Formats: sequence, structure tokens, C-alpha cells
Amino acid sequence: MSAFGLPVDARAGALPRAEPRSRLGPPYEGWSTLAILVAMLVVVGWAVDDARWAGFSRGGGTQTAFLPFALALGCLAGFVLAKSRLSALLAHLVASAIGAAYLLVTISGIVSTDPDLPDRLRALYRSAAIFANDLFVEGIRSAETSMFLLTIGTLAWGTGVFASFNVFRRHRPMPAVVIAGTVLLINVTVTVNAQYVYLVLFSLAAMLLLVRMNLMEQREGWLRRRIGDAGYVSGLFMRSGAIFVVVALVGALLLSTVASSAPLARFWRNADDRIVQWGNELNRIVGGVTGPARGPSGLFSSAQTIRGLWESSDEVAFTVATSDGNGYYWRGAVYDDFDGTTWQQLDRQSSGVVPAGSPILEPTLDFVADDEEGRGEVTATITAAALGSDVVLAPDTPFALDRDAEAFTNGEFGPFATIELTQGIEEGESYTVSSRVRLEGSASGGITGNQLAAAGTDYPDWVARYLELKPDAAGPTVEQVTDSIVGRLPADRRTPYHVASAVQTYLYSTGGFIYQTDVRNLCGNERLVDCFLRAKRGYCEYFATAMAVMLRTQGIPSRMALGFLPGRKLPTGEWEVDRGAAHAWVEVYFPDIGWIRFDPTPGNRENGQRSTVFVAGPPVAGTSPEPSGGISPRPTIGRGESDDPNDIPRTGAVPAGTSGTPGSSPLIVAIVLVGFVLLLALSLAMLARRRIRFVPGPEQAFNSVTRVASRFGYAPLPTQTVYEYAGTLADVVPRVAPELHIVARAKVEAAYAARQPEGEGLLALRAAWRRARTGLLRLALRRRRRRGPRNLSRPPGGSAHS
Repeated sequence: MSAFGLPVDARAGALPRAEPRSRLGPPYEGWSTLAILVAMLVVVGWAVDDARWAGFSRGGGTQTAFLPFALALGCLAGFVLAKSRLSALLAHLVASAIGAAYLLVTISGIVSTDPDLPDRLRALYRSAAIFANDLFVEGIRSAETSMFLLTIGTLAWGTGVFASFNVFRRHRPMPAVVIAGTVLLINVTVTVNAQYVYLVLFSLAAMLLLVRMNLMEQREGWLRRRIGDAGYVSGLFMRSGAIFVVVALVGALLLSTVASSAPLARFWRNADDRIVQWGNELNRIVGGVTGPARGPSGLFSSAQTIRGLWESSDEVAFTVATSDGNGYYWRGAVYDDFDGTTWQQLDRQSSGVVPAGSPILEPTLDFVADDEEGRGEVTATITAAALGSDVVLAPDTPFALDRDAEAFTNGEFGPFATIELTQGIEEGESYTVSSRVRLEGSASGGITGNQLAAAGTDYPDWVARYLELKPDAAGPTVEQVTDSIVGRLPADRRTPYHVASAVQTYLYSTGGFIYQTDVRNLCGNERLVDCFLRAKRGYCEYFATAMAVMLRTQGIPSRMALGFLPGRKLPTGEWEVDRGAAHAWVEVYFPDIGWIRFDPTPGNRENGQRSTVFVAGPPVAGTSPEPSGGISPRPTIGRGESDDPNDIPRTGAVPAGTSGTPGSSPLIVAIVLVGFVLLLALSLAMLARRRIRFVPGPEQAFNSVTRVASRFGYAPLPTQTVYEYAGTLADVVPRVAPELHIVARAKVEAAYAARQPEGEGLLALRAAWRRARTGLLRLALRRRRRRGPRNLSRPPGGSAHS
């Protein structure tokens, strides 16, 4: 048999008994089919690993490096089980047991570097316990990667087994290509890494697999028609197929460089956004994903993971016309919780739809009255270009909007998180937002540095969430650098305002930091903020995160804001804002004053970026040199620092208003489970009703009987006629021999005499079809008495029978 050839010794009639000497021969589908399938799956594993979704392991390699092996081993396990005497259900149970053992051993080695397997398994258990505590007790996204690795590893193993089982037992290559291609397509869509090579290699392997399996199907037809093939025709078929595959790939590559589909472009852009948003919501449950990914077009999802790469372009996002002609920082969303890699809007809740013209922030704690001193009103009309987001952008604190919108808060009637237009916004459409912006300088009645310094530390209870420090948020480097900055301040200039200004100055200019948009693979397992303060390289999210975390170690409430810089002023007086102006900054809370913007990121002056500097103004009584009273900072404790190895590090009790209500996650899980059970029951009821009404024709009845028998290892041989196959099954299950004869006769009469059963004949066919299907279930009991492997050189239907 040639590399792509097929065995030709199948005979018509009864199912032949395999000779002992041929049991270890090549599989009926050919070894090349197995090699192509393994190669296709390994390419998918390489692509997912290349995205580095879970970062790096303690040993230095990527945590997802095991995925290509999991896919390949799953494929090999599926191949062996597909060729075994086991039923499909039992084969999948065995594959699940093997996969569970492999994944536990492999992932425990990623989580822990202990030399002993029991110690590694205990470390995996502790990691899973921390994950459960974070998700179900704290109600937060966990930074543990163990559950993500177990989840993606299970998907990889299951994909390998599913693909192999479909190819080698059911001879259906399309499900294998579809499931592997779906995984690859989602990965390519979300990751920022260029993965065109993986797409090309996967397409090559997938098309070769389809050609190879199509050749097998053609050979079965040739044998059925008594057409001989000594290998020449098969070789010519495969060579022609390979040439077609190469030409198709080259043509597709050339076409992709010169062609595009405008009608589909918007669909795929929106599909990208939806996939990423679904992934963000799923990652809040699974946790552990830190690899660089494409964000939604507007950058304002409820969770923002810092992935080491910041993408920007000169594509215009929107234009703005303001009532005073000035440009502002266009804020879209703020985030209160940081777990070490991801900023989140904890306990995010909708305050309901606010009609156009109504006070948009009235149901939030960020509402500003119209008589508040030191503020002026500004109206901005924003026209969307490539904005791609429904989030409302506004200077400072908005109070009115000319469209219906929905305000989101942290908790019911809590602090502002974001505002979204209920009807969305398309390219070229506009909305007008009115805001109350802070005035600067005492001459204009605005805020001054001395006023901020005199604000004190008598914080209200609801700002407790802005002082939270999760265990992985900060390490020793953060505390050392921050303490050093504060220590250099005079004793009478250690107010929250002076500390915030000093930290901003350190990051902006005096600390020697460099703005760099690609810092992937820089930190390894080091905490993100500690790594940034050590390497002194990063982009706006790194600068803003570092400042917010540093201030929280000093008991100063802070949060991260996302939006856009002012942009560039056009000759028309409008402001043009491109994607390169997307930006992150810090907001610091001062009692009786509110949130004040600080921007510690250097560079991007062409888009109006600048650090926050207030004029000192006249002296104000009541300045407190030391932060005192109010809320003390939470101690930063790293996971794994407890003396008790069985102790699960916790972040402590959740202060009022800092996160979701304990137990809300289990409630959601329970609701999802109940909904799933109801959906399953409804589906089964509809299926049963459909089966009751379904009356099969001769072709459908015979194919249904064939599928049942094939699942138990009694598929028809290529050379068997309909009557021969029915007679063979009747010999094995004589109880339903008459019914099998009725089904076979109806099939032959319909196919060759064009005579369809009617009336009583159709009812008889239906009754025979049902009894035959039920009777063939006895094949499951008959198969259990068999021993030994299948004959790999014959199709599944060529197994021995007694």
C-alpha cells in the first residue's frame, strides 16, 4: 500500500473475521490520515500557546506550552479507542479518565516546581481553593491560572479525542476540521499576535485531510462497483488533490493582499468586539488570562486587563465641537478594583435608563449640583467616526445628554462607572453632552493646590473600595519606592495632595521612566507594578496603575480612568481625536471636593497630554501634614507568604460597598444550572414530540438502521448490497430479521423501482423500522463478549462476528 493508498481486500457478503497476523497492520484510513490530523491539531495548539494567554510558568516557559502535546495525545488516544472494541460511550469515558490524569499531572507541574508529584498536586489543590475563595466568597476575578489551565486543557484534550474519533470510527472529517478551525479562528481573532502562518498551515493540513478522506470514500465506491485500483488511480487522485490545495492556498494568499469585502467588514469588526466582550465576561469567572488581546473598539469593557501591549493608530475615532472652544480629557469609564493584572468595575449595576435631558448622574454618588462653586458648564457635540463604542465620552462630570442613556455604578446608587447610549451610535452620528468642569486658579474661582492640601482625610465610607489592595496588586518594591518618595517630602507637605503630586512627578519626569507600548515578556512572574517600577518601561495603563496602587498604600483613595486625550484642534475650531489619543489616567478623591485628575504618563503632547499642576493660591487654614483618621490602607500581603502551607490567603472581609454581595456568584450559578436543566427538558420534549410525528421514508429508515448498527461496530462493507447487509445483521440479531428484510426491501424498491410505500405499506415500514432499531441495541451486549483490538486494516464494519 502506498503512502496514500487504501487496502482493497474487502469482500462482499458476511462481515469477514480478522486474521490474527493482520491485526497490527495499517489502519483502514491509512497512517497518512493520522499524521495529517495530528499535524492539524498541533498547529492549533501552537497558535493558542503563541498567544501566551496565561503568561509564563515558574520554570520560565509559557504556561500553555502543554497544549500542542494535549491535542496530539488526545488525538492518539481517540485513534486507539476508535479502533478498539469499546462502545462509543465507554470509549469516551476511558478517554476522559486518561485526559484527567494527564492534565492533573501536567498542570500541577506548571503551578508548582516541587520535585514530588504529591506536593505538586497539593499545590494545585491550594490554587484551586484560592480560586474558589476569590470567585464564590470574595466575588472577584481570581488571578490564579490553575482553573483557566484546567479549562483550556480539557478543551484541548476533548478536541483531540473528538476529532480523531470522528475521523477513524465514523469517517467524518468535517466535524474534526470545524471544531479545530473554530478554536483557531477565535484565537486568531482575539490575540494581537500575527498568526497568519498558523492559518496557512492549518488550512493546508485541513484540506489535505479532506482530500485524503474523500479518496477513501471514492475507493469504497470503486470497490462497490467492482472497479480495481492497483494504486495508480489513488496516487493520481492524491497528487491532483495536493496540487489543488497548494494552488488554492496561493490564490487565497494573493487575493487577501488586494481584495476586501466592504459589506462584510463591519460584520467582522463587530464580531471581533462581541467575541472579546464575551471573553472578558468569561474571564471574570475563569480568571488567569493575562495574554495580550484585542480590546473592544471603545476600550471600555467592564474589565481591563493590562497585557503588555498598547495598540494605537492615526485613524480618527471622533470629532468634538465644544461651547468654549477648548479641548478636554474625554472620560469614558472608571475602574475601582485591581487584582494585579486586571482593573474591574466591581458590583457593576445599572441605574436604569435616563431620558434625554434628565440629570444623567443623579442616581450616582458622582452627581454635581448646579450651584457647586469652582465649576463651569461646557457643552460638547461628539461625532463618531471609527469610535466603535456606545460609551458616552464627556469632559469631567456630565449632567445632561440629548439621548436616552444608561448610567452604570459600583453598587446601587454607588459611584459612577460608565454611561452607555441605549440606542448605540453609528459612524457619522452625533450626540451632545453637557458637563460641569472644574475651573483652575483662584482668580477664576477654581480649585487651588492649597485647597486640595487642606482637604484632609475625613473620607466617607463609600470610598473604601478605592483603598482596596488585593494580595497580588503590590509587592515590596511598591512600598519601598512609595515610602522613599514620601520620606523625601517635608513633614508639613505630606498631605494626600502633596503625596499625589510627588508620585505623579516621579513617574512623569524625575524617576527616569520611558514610555514604551510593547513590554510583553518583560515581567515573567513578577508582580506587574513591581516590575514596572523596576524596569521603568511601559505605557499609560502601567503609569496610571502604578500611581493608583502607590497612593493606596498610603491610604489615599484613587481609581483608574479610561478615555481619550483632547486631540488636535482643527482650523474649524473643532477637535479631532484619533485612536492614538486613547489614554488612561488617575483620579484621586479629596473630601468635600471630589475626584481630581492626575496624569503621570509622559509624552503624547501632540494630543494634549499634560500632567496635573495646580497653582498654590492663597493660604488655607486646616492643612493636615500627615494623613490621619479616615480609612487606613490595607496591608499588602502576597499569596504564599503564610507560614501554614494549608492556609488559604484571603483578602479579608469586604468593606461595605466594595464588591458584590457574598453569595451572589453561587446564586447566579444556581440560576444558570436551573435554566440549563429546563432548557434540556424542553429540548428532550420537543425531540420526543418530533420523533412521534416523524414517519421515515425507505431511504431514511435504512440509513437510520445502518447508523445504529455502525455505532456498535457493524457498519456495511463497501462491497455489500442492501440485501447482503440486512442478511448479515439478521444473522447477528435474528429476532428482528423480518423487520430488517422489510426495511431493506423498501430501500431497494424505492432506489431501483422508484416505488414509494403508501398507506398500510408505509405504516408497516414505520413499525419495522422502530422494532429493528430497538432490536439492534442487543449488539451492545454482544460486543461486550469480544476481546482483542480491532483489525486496523479494515473499516469499522469489517470486524469479526460470530
